[in-house]
Amino acid sequence: MQSLVKILPNGAILIGKRFTIDGHHERPFRVVTHFHADHITGLEKSISISDGIIATPITLDILSLDYAIPPRKAFGLNYDIKMTFEDENIVLKKSDHVIGSAQVLITLENGLEIGYTGDFKNPGKGTPILHPDILIIEATYGRPDFRRPFKDDVESLFADYVRDALMYGPVRIYGYHGKLQEVMISLRKMGVDAPFIVGGKISKMTNIAIKYGYNISQVFDESQSEAKEIMRDSWYISFSHYNEFKRRNGKYYNFLLSGWEFKNVVKKIDEKSYTVSFSDHADFDDLIYYVERTSAKYIITDGGRRSYGKELAEYISKKLGKIAISMP
Repeated sequence: MQSLVKILPNGAILIGKRFTIDGHHERPFRVVTHFHADHITGLEKSISISDGIIATPITLDILSLDYAIPPRKAFGLNYDIKMTFEDENIVLKKSDHVIGSAQVLITLENGLEIGYTGDFKNPGKGTPILHPDILIIEATYGRPDFRRPFKDDVESLFADYVRDALMYGPVRIYGYHGKLQEVMISLRKMGVDAPFIVGGKISKMTNIAIKYGYNISQVFDESQSEAKEIMRDSWYISFSHYNEFKRRNGKYYNFLLSGWEFKNVVKKIDEKSYTVSFSDHADFDDLIYYVERTSAKYIITDGGRRSYGKELAEYISKKLGKIAISMP
């Protein structure tokens, strides 16, 4: 198995002869499952030496905000479309994580299928379960105590908190790129119709999401005169990067999106600030749900990033009776 799949200390996942996924290695093709920082390490080197960068079209558009990928090297691959490179095939499958996220399914020359989940949530719903011969699965929350029993209620409860806060003043939501757009989609789905105010890279990424058909309406760039008029009325929601939370002020009701909350949906920090358990990753139960339902004979847990790959592999081996190892 290790001759067919390797996970390197830099996070690169090597499959077959031609592909490296979510990390740099000298191979013909670099696959990017999504645009988060820990999955695009070494991308400039990959752009320089590889024959191509493979990702969904929306992911390539977002990457182009920070990286110059020559058109001849940009392979925008829609979900469920097979691309063949000599004797190896690749297909990207939907992943419910951030906009444009993908799972990867590669078929080798001998017909063996190897799948990689990338980061995901909602297995069997938003994220289809793959059935390769060998499955590589993420393990961010791969420890049994990382469970969110309330996860199905987070969207509606958070929307209620936002509605209540808007009665008293403007709201500001802090999170990482991608997660902010997921929250925008969620709030609109839940019927929250206050205008969204965005700026900088958040504005650019949101416009890309809208371009690809995501339901994010009533969005205004903070530099526009219309946005300035809206902000005078104090009934709006603005969005800032996670790292800006420490500079929050009392003008807003502040909500910080965190994946590392497991006891409460919303936790109060100070008079007008809250942490919200809004995660774009599978919790432990979701990881086990995926593994129980895949027909893969061998499971590899991804320990190359901030994760609990060893703990997850041990649990799968002991409790589920499947062959599982962690790499690297």
